[in-house]
Amino acid sequence: MMDDRTGVKAAKVCGAFVFTFLLALLLTVQFDFYYDLNDDTMIKDIVSGAYTGQPSGYCIQMLYPLAWCLALFYKAIPSIPWYGLFLCLCQFGVVLLIAVRLLSIMRSAKEGVMALAAEAVLVYGLFLRQFVVVQYSVTSGICMAGAVFLFLTVPKTDRPSVFFRRNLLPLFLVVLSFLIRTEVCVMLLPFLLLAGLVKWCSEDKFFTVMNFRKYITLIVTALLCLAAVYSLDMVAYRGSDWASFRKFFDARTKLYDFYGLPGYEDNRAFYDSIGLSRESYTLLENYNFALDESIDTWRLEAIVAYQEQLAEAGEGLHDTFGFVSRNSIREALWKYRGQLLNNNSPASAAVIVLYLLYLILCVVPAKGKLRAGAVLKLLGIFAVRSVIWLYLCMVDRVPDRVTIPLLMTEFVTLAGFCLCGGSRECGGKAFQTVRRVSYLLCIAGAFAALAVSQHNVHAEYDSRAAADERWEAMMDYCRKNGNNYYIIDVYSSTSYQGTPYAEKMFTDVDDSYKNFDICGGWAAKSPLARQKLERHHLKDIQSALCGSKNGGQVKAYFIAGADKNLDWLTQYYAKRGIAVELNCIDQIRTASEELAFGVYVLE
Repeated sequence: MMDDRTGVKAAKVCGAFVFTFLLALLLTVQFDFYYDLNDDTMIKDIVSGAYTGQPSGYCIQMLYPLAWCLALFYKAIPSIPWYGLFLCLCQFGVVLLIAVRLLSIMRSAKEGVMALAAEAVLVYGLFLRQFVVVQYSVTSGICMAGAVFLFLTVPKTDRPSVFFRRNLLPLFLVVLSFLIRTEVCVMLLPFLLLAGLVKWCSEDKFFTVMNFRKYITLIVTALLCLAAVYSLDMVAYRGSDWASFRKFFDARTKLYDFYGLPGYEDNRAFYDSIGLSRESYTLLENYNFALDESIDTWRLEAIVAYQEQLAEAGEGLHDTFGFVSRNSIREALWKYRGQLLNNNSPASAAVIVLYLLYLILCVVPAKGKLRAGAVLKLLGIFAVRSVIWLYLCMVDRVPDRVTIPLLMTEFVTLAGFCLCGGSRECGGKAFQTVRRVSYLLCIAGAFAALAVSQHNVHAEYDSRAAADERWEAMMDYCRKNGNNYYIIDVYSSTSYQGTPYAEKMFTDVDDSYKNFDICGGWAAKSPLARQKLERHHLKDIQSALCGSKNGGQVKAYFIAGADKNLDWLTQYYAKRGIAVELNCIDQIRTASEELAFGVYVLE
């Protein structure tokens, strides 16, 4: 009997593995995998050694233990694109784990096939872009979504040791999400806490020693694991150079991502008081702040503090009980209302459909306490999502890389409620019909979204091909002139006609050292950026661009888009008493002879 049961489990695992492999193969045949943004490319460059010449775990955005492991793999076998492989393994690994769990809770092979079909078309129809245009924040969200689903659907047991062992996979996914992108993991933790509360309330008795041992042990273990990896990260960055940079990084993030720059002319007295000229302010506006060494932690923190003072005085930003945000609660509620009513994305539509399904199929047929429990779960998840969305609307941070993980986690939480709570709330036999109807509706809806998703992804691939051609031409130019060093204008290095410059994950991979850097961004002024300059015997960007020639050889060149106005660059040097002339000494053209970038020297 035990052998038969083990054989069935092994067959289900194999079936889930084959399903995931075929799904990944289908996507691989149809699409190239891209890094979504230059943020992902920068992380890859740091851990692979393309940034400084040596693989490093100090990639700033990910926690150090994970980045250190990736750098170690690159040191061992540099030819393998470990970072891209890791992100894809995380995403398809979650798909595999969900497939295994779906097969384990299905009562028949027919239901299992329908469940896998639903998962396939949902991935392909709703989140196709996220699986082929990969972003590390979304990967972190996928891990959290997988953790919530696995925890909600874990088989019940009264034994604490068995309960803990069965939840090791969700625990691992939470830690992995925390390592990849801490902010996304923390944002989605309320869904996991709600799932834990629902599981605990579904026990026959709430206040028992056994239940406290089960859930408190799991919670404490999770907190200890998160604290351990975070402590390792803090220890790794405790050196004086990195500690001071982290303060600079935090101030820069708070200023750009949450507060924004107050206007210069309206606040000129303040900027004069901290010694920030109009020319330096322009560098903050166009993100080329790495050019100016006087833009330091103290000045950024002073601007942040000034914004908070303005908010307290009722000017500029909004102060809500000590919480400073770009939008007031009223404005955030209005934006959230717009998100609920006017968001036409397939993922948002799918979440709304799942709310309706749960309401119609699990709340309406239930009676008494079961109906009350079903309603409370529905209200609970809506309350969690509303609080998170209101926060995002208040700080005005609703890009896809933030909202898509939120929608994914909300979707799988609702799916977990439907799969595991519905049998009690709907009443046994009726629930089997409910399951089949749900699968069919999911498949039909996802197929409807599939055409839209395919069209959008193929359209993005066409625009990425045009952007790639320009970016590759720039990198080829820098490689051919390997003895030189190039500084790139930030906005010239981010996108082309709205499409981000990025690189393919597994095609034409070249992780050799890059003899260029952008004139700003989140790695600017870091010890790694200093190390990169020292490799070329340069002190800083300002002196490198206008420094004296050594034997007729210029120290550094400036690269900008062919249509960029660079008056700000000469005005910055003029403010410092350095008269420079900006000369275009070369042009970078694509394979189709389209002018992409200009190469400038300051004389």
